[in-house]
Amino acid sequence: MTRDTKRSGVSLLLVGLLGIAFFWATDPRFGVVRAEATGSPVDAVHDSTPGTYVGFAGSGIVVAVGVWLLMKRTA
Repeated sequence: MTRDTKRSGVSLLLVGLLGIAFFWATDPRFGVVRAEATGSPVDAVHDSTPGTYVGFAGSGIVVAVGVWLLMKRTA
């Protein structure tokens, strides 16, 4: 494995984990950051749930690519 490939894999792994942490922290139901922009917490959960799931999926894909690059052997 070349040094650049390993560095890219580590970078993608870290960015993906940061993305997962961001979407978890900003989720109104499970997160630690509570947004009071809307009047009802139920509306906030309803409005942000699709974005949270898409963010988790996208970050998971980035983590998977990073892990794949780290596990890739030189040919």
